[in-house]
This record gives sequence, C-alpha cells and structure tokens, in this order.
Amino acid sequence: MGRDGSPSPFSSVREFKLLDKFKKLAREPLIHFLLIGAGIYGIYGLYTGGGEDGDSERTVTVTSGEIQSLSDQWMRLWSRAPTNEELAGVIRSHVRTQILYREAVAMGLDDGDTVIERRLAQKVEFLAQSLITPKEPSDEELTIWYTANPDRFKQPDLYTLTHIFFAPDKREETTLDDAKLALDELYALDELPPDYSGYGDRFMLRYYFENRSELELRKLFGSGFVEQMVELEPGGWHGPVLSGYGTHLVLVNDVMLAPQPAYEDIKEQIKEEWTAEQITELSERFIENLISRYEVVVEETEAPITIPGSRATQ
Repeated sequence: MGRDGSPSPFSSVREFKLLDKFKKLAREPLIHFLLIGAGIYGIYGLYTGGGEDGDSERTVTVTSGEIQSLSDQWMRLWSRAPTNEELAGVIRSHVRTQILYREAVAMGLDDGDTVIERRLAQKVEFLAQSLITPKEPSDEELTIWYTANPDRFKQPDLYTLTHIFFAPDKREETTLDDAKLALDELYALDELPPDYSGYGDRFMLRYYFENRSELELRKLFGSGFVEQMVELEPGGWHGPVLSGYGTHLVLVNDVMLAPQPAYEDIKEQIKEEWTAEQITELSERFIENLISRYEVVVEETEAPITIPGSRATQ
C-alpha cells in the first residue's frame, strides 16, 4: 500500500509477474506429468490404505522357469537363442509388465473390465480341461462311438460340375425366364454340345469345376447354391439354381463318393477324438457344478431369462 492508502504499483507488478509464472508452469508437460502421478498414487492410496502391508508385496521374483519360458518365446519368434543382452531386455520387459499389472490390480483397474473377466474365465476353463484325464476306452466303446459319429472321419465327397450363368444385372426381370428357355433348349438336344458359351453370359470365374468338395464350392458360390446342387441328379442339366452372383443352370458331371475309413485304419485318430470329447463334456460338468453353487439374481426383463445350472431368481 502507498502512504495515502492506495495500492502500491510495485505490489501489483509483483503479483502480476507471479501469476504469469504460474500460468507458464501450468503449461509445462512436466507439471502435467507430476499432477497425473500424484492423482494415480492418490487413488492407489485409497485402494491399498498405504502402510507396511503394501511394502511387503513390493518384491518381484523372476524364477528360473520363467526365464526359460521367456527364452523359449524368443526362440519361437526369432528362430535363435537370445544373447545375454537381449535376454536381459526381455526380463526387464517382463518385470515392467508384472509391476504395472500389480499396480493396476491394487487400484482396482481390473474391476468391470470385460476383457480381463473373459480371459480369467477362459483360464479356469483351460485349467479344468488340463486336470481331467478320462479313463482308457475299450475297443467296444470306441467302435460304438465311431459308428455313431462316422461323418467326423469321412473324407469329403468330390463334385465335378459345369454351369451356365445368367447375369441379373444384364437381363433384369427376364433372368429366370431366359434361364428356363435355355434349359428347355438343352433338354431338346440329342447330345450335349462341347461348348455352352452361347447359352448364357460371361462369368468372372470358370464354367467347369473338377473334383471340388462341398466346402470349396461353398466358398465359390455360397451355401444356398451348394445345398441345391448336392440334391441334383448327375448327368443332366438342372435349374434355375441361385447363387450370390445370379442365376445358373447346373450340370453335375460326376460325384466321387469318399469311402468310410475302416475302424482299424484310424483307431488312434478315433481315440484322440473320443478323448477330446470326453474332456470337453467332463469340464462342462465341472463348470456347471461351479455355477450351481451360486444364486444368480437377474433384474426384471421383458422376456424371462433362464440361467442353466444355477439357482436364478428374477
């Protein structure tokens, strides 16, 4: 203040300069970093309560088994053993991950995270499957199971076909009628011609497919086309058959039916498939038993919801 009670100009200047310094500091990245760090550790303190208990858990031990696992991962990735410096870098990265994981859990960052929830649920499923060892099956059990599941081991049937394509973009409303007229013309022929290009339109793929499985043809033409095609009688023209491309007339030239493998020829494969199915069934029973121990409360919904294997209430 001045002698007459008015504000001192020097005081105002000092306050202005101080305020200006604060504004400049507030724009500094380092200050932002310190504030974020203070906020993180403030939240950490709320969740952990601080004190000596937290200090007792601040040891990260990297076991020899973990080091071997990290080295094996490097080998699979780079097809060579890591150098000492590279292995040290991998271990540092592992320790960093472990510490950040612990800090995240301590702050409750895993709560409500669906990715973490699903991953941990998968780990329980994998653990349940790894701990289950089904009894050794008898030949009679495997034979009965193989008889009930023949399609699991049968090689795919192979189809050879020719088709004539009618483009809906070109023919519009007359596409189906044009295909039926062409089919009538083919029926009237005494013998099949060597070239069918004059009966339809250009097609982006080929017109003749030899020894293709249902799966291969589904990838080419779509499931709807194949479902109609497998019902056609070989040796004659049929249609119209629809696909994602448009309309087709189809001639199934030949069907090579794959024989069913003999039990003795694939006995080991049958046993592996039977064992895998048993593990899946037994692990599902284990998980259902876990679920049954819980009372699941589902809030009121428009449609009733049933939770299998649990005591659920609404």
